[in-house]
Amino acid sequence: MEKLIKFYDDLTNSEKEIFDYIFNHQDEVKNMKIMDLAKKILVSKTLIINMTQKLGFSGYTDFKYYLKSGNIPKIKKDEYESIQSNLKEDIEKTFSLVNTKEIKNIVREIQKVKTIYIVARGTSKSVGSHLNHLLLTLGFRCIFLEDYNLITNVAKTLESNELVILISLSGKTDKVLEIARIAKIKKAKIVSITNFYKNPLSSLADFKLYCISEQKDTKVNDSASRIGMYLIVEIIIETLKYQMT
Repeated sequence: MEKLIKFYDDLTNSEKEIFDYIFNHQDEVKNMKIMDLAKKILVSKTLIINMTQKLGFSGYTDFKYYLKSGNIPKIKKDEYESIQSNLKEDIEKTFSLVNTKEIKNIVREIQKVKTIYIVARGTSKSVGSHLNHLLLTLGFRCIFLEDYNLITNVAKTLESNELVILISLSGKTDKVLEIARIAKIKKAKIVSITNFYKNPLSSLADFKLYCISEQKDTKVNDSASRIGMYLIVEIIIETLKYQMT
């Protein structure tokens, strides 16, 4: 638990109370079901789950595994049904967050700008590459900035009639935030695709799109699912194709 103290300041007061109890009763909690823990400290299951997710885990089960072993949990065969359910839930929640007006505004920008730049780091690069390929296929001038050493240099040449699409699950990726700030100064339009919660990147963006992923902090584990991000990309592309017909 000592390794998780660095996340303590990000917790709400109620979540800190849960953390404090677990910290002082680790041997007891590692064998407790979530309902038993909730009754013990008089909180809801949802609050406990939220707390574990802020610590970088997918949920209470993964957190308990960590308490017992100190390791990232391995997938068990009997957990496949739960995994499918979680992914389905991510998709459904992402759909519920889709802002149709914002999507249409982004599509209009894509159609009128001179150049579209896409920036993503880590595992999110696969999402950026996919979006880049689809936009190129539709005939748009699109450049995926994946070379770490060139990203800043290219960003400095941005013009006001260009669009930058920045993809970061956490919304806190340093290099992506650097590009967002440069784009802001250059008066280029900014689209952010992030997880749904307040983050620095979405605060800088002109257009904000959100997905749902159980894990937000990619510094803890960058293998978090990007299925919601892929869904957002498909919605943009399908709306764009519809507007082009």
